[in-house]
Amino acid sequence: MLKRHWEGFMMEIGLDTWVCCLQGKGYLHDNGFALNRERHFKKNSVGIVKDIEDEFLTVWLIGTDETWDILPADVVLIDILQTGDKHEKKICNICHCLLPPESFPPNQKNPQAITRRSTCKTCRISMDQKVPKSKQAKEFEKNKPTDGTPFKCPICQKVSITGVTVKVMADYNYRTGNIRDFICDSCNTGLGRFTNGRDCLEDALNYIREREK
Repeated sequence: MLKRHWEGFMMEIGLDTWVCCLQGKGYLHDNGFALNRERHFKKNSVGIVKDIEDEFLTVWLIGTDETWDILPADVVLIDILQTGDKHEKKICNICHCLLPPESFPPNQKNPQAITRRSTCKTCRISMDQKVPKSKQAKEFEKNKPTDGTPFKCPICQKVSITGVTVKVMADYNYRTGNIRDFICDSCNTGLGRFTNGRDCLEDALNYIREREK
């Protein structure tokens, strides 16, 4: 157990406690060993203390799935359950940094409070960056089903009426700017939830297969 003062009070940092790494610097572990050159990561990254030495804390950062040796002076203990919209700080679900609420774009306004998105503004910019439409996409868009015509989604195979019982979306390959095909809005949302990642979809299928045995 490490004891040290922080902003006027004594805090105790032990193994498997949650901490915020204020300065974003330390020594990255590679194959179980700390590299001998100081490197940087995102300031205010959240992690768990895995080892305590005389000079360093060994911290696993959840946002990058990396282990770092960090000076105790650069770390502050946090109560992970006292974060979120109702508290002074919130953790981004992408970078896993502890940030003030204004770092998150508003999601929904009501007279009582403001509910903010779970992803910080910086990470959302990265998520929203898209490759410009390709020449193929501009030509392909001419074939988009028109309202009032039957449409069969190539993913879920459901037959619907375009613009009446389904909203037809262009499914873009955001690496090339091409359109793969037109799909229903439900499947488009589903692909977005899996970040259009092939490996992630395969992992989901494997998960289902393994637990159906």
